[in-house]
Amino acid sequence: MATTTPPRRISQWTLRLAAGQAATSAAIPLNASVGAVATAHLSGHDGMAGTSVGLALLSSVAALWVAGRVSDRHGRLPVLMAGLALLTVGALICAASIVLKSYPLLMIGTIVFGCGQGPAMMHRAAAADLYPVEQRAHGVGLVVSAGAIGSIIGPLLGSGLVLVAAALSLNESAAPWFLVPITGLTALVLVRGIAVDPRDVARQLGDYFPGAVDEPEHGEPRTRRELLQLSPARAAITAAALIQAAMVGVMGVTAVVLNKQGMGPAVIGIFISAHFLGMFGLAAPLGRLADRAGRRRALLAGIAVTGVGAVGTSLLGHSLLILPFFFLLGLGWCASWVAGTTILADVTTPRERGRLTASNDQIVALCGATAVISAGFVLERFGFPAVGISLAAILMIALVPVLRLRETSPGVYAE
Repeated sequence: MATTTPPRRISQWTLRLAAGQAATSAAIPLNASVGAVATAHLSGHDGMAGTSVGLALLSSVAALWVAGRVSDRHGRLPVLMAGLALLTVGALICAASIVLKSYPLLMIGTIVFGCGQGPAMMHRAAAADLYPVEQRAHGVGLVVSAGAIGSIIGPLLGSGLVLVAAALSLNESAAPWFLVPITGLTALVLVRGIAVDPRDVARQLGDYFPGAVDEPEHGEPRTRRELLQLSPARAAITAAALIQAAMVGVMGVTAVVLNKQGMGPAVIGIFISAHFLGMFGLAAPLGRLADRAGRRRALLAGIAVTGVGAVGTSLLGHSLLILPFFFLLGLGWCASWVAGTTILADVTTPRERGRLTASNDQIVALCGATAVISAGFVLERFGFPAVGISLAAILMIALVPVLRLRETSPGVYAE
């Protein structure tokens, strides 16, 4: 058995990965809030609001196809650093598009931003490499929970930049984007300082956790098709994809609804902070719960909580009462993200983990993009309640593979 307390080196590297997750979590809300409003304004159609989030998600699909292969062949660190760099460049292009009032330039910036978004979200997969199975979900949760720092401080600092821009008579709408270069480049330096690539740590866990068994790597790595045929992987990916669809679909249009109620970027930023606090704030205890009670139970809880959050947010979307439901929408996603990532690590070797995680993120991004683009048109034609109720209904499909999942003990599955 592995030791209860992780070695100092593992803890330090986990903190560096957490810094990358915090920077990523500070950046992504900008596209859901500032980006969505700018898209509606520059395009001249409220129904186009969701395309900023959707286009970023579609871009991440293409980037993840490359990221998965690079991650398994060359390690996790090159992928993570590239993701942080692309987020920074994309944010600067988006800021320039708002200043120049150019919708095409905004779309270009969104594509670059999305190409960084997918790889940058793989910090939690690198954390899974650093821990043995009995501590793996907690390790993933520790890194994911760092997103709470970015999700809270990011929008608040972005709102602060709006106030500074106003005082200097500069463009207020573009100001929040300049947060990304500050946080992204700092995190890039910290992640680059990890001495041993997490993929290589996973190959020799016994060198770091006395008594831990090294991850087996016999024969050639399985193909994506073979990995996706594993029933635990199918359950985890289905739950993650449909929860992402419900969450992003509702979140992607909420900023537009709030903006129409007369709430400016600073107030909307506070609502987004509450949502992202739900997404990341309790990830560490949820990870420990998944290690003790099992990944399957965590997935079931995530499905239920996300459904409640989606319906509640959409029904109360015209008032301040959405705050707790917006939080629950993120909390359900958190449970599935931690448990699902851990399941994918449980059933793969270090040379397979990157491609399966990337495949998961591609499917999740496609579902999220479809949901958020559709949500914009549903919002315009049928109203906000129809968005939340329809997505919550679709989410229930995820119950089928998760209920069929046989987890004999935490992290151990029967096909």
